[in-house]
Amino acid sequence: MVGRRYYGKWAAVSLVAVAALGLVVVLVLWPLPNLDPWRSGAPKSLWAAALRQVEVWEKAGSKQKMRFSYVPLEQVSEHLLVAILVSEDINFFHHKGVDGSAWAEAFRQWFAGQRLRGASTISQQLAKNLFLSRQRSVTRKLAEMRLAWNLERQLGKRRILELYVNIAEFGPGVFGVEAASKTYFGCSAKELTPNQAALLAAAIPAPARDNPKTHSAPFLARQRIIAERAAHASWLYALVREAQRR
Repeated sequence: MVGRRYYGKWAAVSLVAVAALGLVVVLVLWPLPNLDPWRSGAPKSLWAAALRQVEVWEKAGSKQKMRFSYVPLEQVSEHLLVAILVSEDINFFHHKGVDGSAWAEAFRQWFAGQRLRGASTISQQLAKNLFLSRQRSVTRKLAEMRLAWNLERQLGKRRILELYVNIAEFGPGVFGVEAASKTYFGCSAKELTPNQAALLAAAIPAPARDNPKTHSAPFLARQRIIAERAAHASWLYALVREAQRR
């Protein structure tokens, strides 16, 4: 029994030491990317998530092409922006890249026996989509957090939100809200209805599996939850309109 307790304490100390070392490496030594190409306008080159999709097609010998069309933030439906925020990061306008309250809630639910969710902010998701791999590790998560802080400092909220909605994937090879709106609904991103906006927002967690074409039961349930939350988020509509005017 004593041996087991000793081993358990030693394992816990080792885990903390590894995490601390990883934190030092990521926060001090990990090189930050040059953000100049991402400061304004459409992306000048493919980002990490899009490159991964292209590589998958090339390995499979597929001739499928990526669907993508860039639009500035003011040409995106406020309904879609609110739907994405209530779904992915409701505190987006109030944190500096990482949402401590979301992490606290995620761990509270985990300790209560529920599945541990990511709690990644839109800034963190953008950092991952632009620069990082899909690898799940503590080091990658720390790198994601550092990149998110850097994006917030250098680009600001409006640009982060604009980039996010333009490079997020909404279905297999469908990147950005404009391409998604035209693919699924035959309209521009500016013309989306609240219901259509909730459908697109519901696709973000697993776009290859769940999107407006699949209409699976879990996907539609998620869409209904998003639509209900967005309908009661008038305060968020005001913040979105302010961001679009900047």
